[in-house]
Amino acid sequence: MKDSKADFAAMLAASGLNYRRGFNPGEEVTARVVSTKGHYVVLDVGAKDEGVVDKEEFILEDGTLRAQEGERVKVWFVGMRQGNLTFTARNKATGRGDAAIAQAYAAGTPIDGLVKAETKGGYEIDLAGQRAFCPYSQMERFRTKEPAEFVGTKQTFLITEYGEDERGMNLLVSRRALLEREQKAAREALFAELAEGQTREGTVTRIVDFGVFVDLGGAEGLVPKRELSWERDAKAEELVKPGDKVEVLVQHVDAVTERISLSLRALRQNPWEAFAAQYRVGDVLNAKIVRIATFGAFAQVAPGVDGLLSNGRLAALAKGKRIASAHEVVEEGQLLEVRIESIDLEAHKIALKPVTAEEPVAKDAAPENDPEADAREWLRANRAKQANFGNNPFANLSL
Repeated sequence: MKDSKADFAAMLAASGLNYRRGFNPGEEVTARVVSTKGHYVVLDVGAKDEGVVDKEEFILEDGTLRAQEGERVKVWFVGMRQGNLTFTARNKATGRGDAAIAQAYAAGTPIDGLVKAETKGGYEIDLAGQRAFCPYSQMERFRTKEPAEFVGTKQTFLITEYGEDERGMNLLVSRRALLEREQKAAREALFAELAEGQTREGTVTRIVDFGVFVDLGGAEGLVPKRELSWERDAKAEELVKPGDKVEVLVQHVDAVTERISLSLRALRQNPWEAFAAQYRVGDVLNAKIVRIATFGAFAQVAPGVDGLLSNGRLAALAKGKRIASAHEVVEEGQLLEVRIESIDLEAHKIALKPVTAEEPVAKDAAPENDPEADAREWLRANRAKQANFGNNPFANLSL
């Protein structure tokens, strides 16, 4: 095995590849089987030295070896033994008694335990036949259950303290440490492959005022409120609920701050594009007043698409009289026949006017009182009437 190690180190040095300098106890590693000769399975673990696993761990009940040269296997780091990086192919310690506990503690591998009862400050755990203690704070990452719900259940733990004192065996275990370790590994794996533009499935975890958090399997991403739906003022709680499985588009990934921005609406057809493909300027359609603002009223012309009826245009409903507010002529929920004046697809803006405004306007009628009108156009329209305005302050203004 020494010759093999020397050859492997020389190969790495010649290739100029980066390699690992160390591993944490219990760390999961995907390795390639280099050799199965002798008493050990030799692994390429991406480090300067090879890793080794006791060959017996790869032997199946029928006596066949489940690890062949060239295959990739998952192993867990135990520690350095006789100058070798030693791994285990067992992701959990098995068996009963002190030997199983010592193995789990030394390798940092998980071990199953039975939650027997609540005790002062935590739980009494039956761990491979030995009595262990798990504090309340070490049972969950975030409290999701009542403490009594764990009693009588089988859970998986990491041993955080192992030894003897004047009272006998001292065993302290943590389920939370295992959950956090698994979360960290999943997070690192996720950020290693996550990229903008990907479509991912996730689980809704939280709904907040500014959006929805979605767990992507290792890390949470945020769907901002504006990215929930194409519909204006859509309420998150009416669209999703915690526990829902959703498909989201990854819009931005910041590996430094570990922030992920997602979108739900980006995976749904843009209703503005569908509207622009169906309707043209001048078309008449029925609209529903959905919101009234100081400068006019917004009317829904299609699901997710609103247009604006300015106060100036709405004045036609008051027989041309100036109105101070859209409330004077329309109300939310009212259906109204409107004509499309303009469509700005890029800005998501549509200008509308009531169909009644199409009635001919007398030549000597005053221009419409529209706050959006161009002042220069207003003056040009009135120059022909200078003689009729007497003291018109704009009569001699040059345009």
